[in-house]
Amino acid sequence: MIDLIMKEIENSQLDISIVIKDLTNDKWLLKHREGEIYSSASLIKVPIMVEALYQVEKGLYALDEKIRIKPEDRIKYSIVSDLTIDEYPLVDLITLMIIVSDNTATNVLIDLLGFENINKRLKDLNCHNTILQRKMLDFEKAKKGMDNLTSPMDMVLIMEGIYSKSILKPKSCEIMLDILTRQKYRDKLGRYLSEDIVIAHKTGSLTGINHDIGIFLLDNVHYLIGAFTKNGKDDAVGNQVIGRISKIVYDNFLK
Repeated sequence: MIDLIMKEIENSQLDISIVIKDLTNDKWLLKHREGEIYSSASLIKVPIMVEALYQVEKGLYALDEKIRIKPEDRIKYSIVSDLTIDEYPLVDLITLMIIVSDNTATNVLIDLLGFENINKRLKDLNCHNTILQRKMLDFEKAKKGMDNLTSPMDMVLIMEGIYSKSILKPKSCEIMLDILTRQKYRDKLGRYLSEDIVIAHKTGSLTGINHDIGIFLLDNVHYLIGAFTKNGKDDAVGNQVIGRISKIVYDNFLK
């Protein structure tokens, strides 16, 4: 399996990191450039979700609490922006942020939770390579070099913490894991796999950048894959490489 994966990496001509772990047996199968720092793209939405559930645990908000969407909150490429609904339950904004990567929902949550609180949660989780520095589609800050960053191992810490129900209280982790399993974008890790395969995951994409990290919940085994790419000349190629690597891992576990 590892030889096949490394061949895919070598042939891809991409800057790519791969992390693979057998969660059932708590065994690392591959760590390739696991400490590399990447523009997070929409992967940053996972720690935002964690902070939201943390603040719910602390009693600052309730999952069914209605959050108002102001006209100035609405940005492009967003279901929330396209609809005329002015208020959403907090849990719906969290869900939309993850399963369709809604940017309006994300920015409203950043305002609600606070940059400092989200970044403090990341530090408390020992995610030292991950930081939220700007809202989604804030091109002015992007031009100034203020990007949202992460690394494969930081995202593993978060995803495995959700899976093991150790990052927050078990009920909060169950809610987050359920939301992640409802992810609508399966063009990367799930690209060459049946829709019936349950993956709790989050994708992230920008021009030349394609990421996906997820937990595969098979009947006989649970495993994690994180695939991170940058400097890609063709986003379709990045998605295809991630999909092929995921298929190699899946076929290996079916043996």
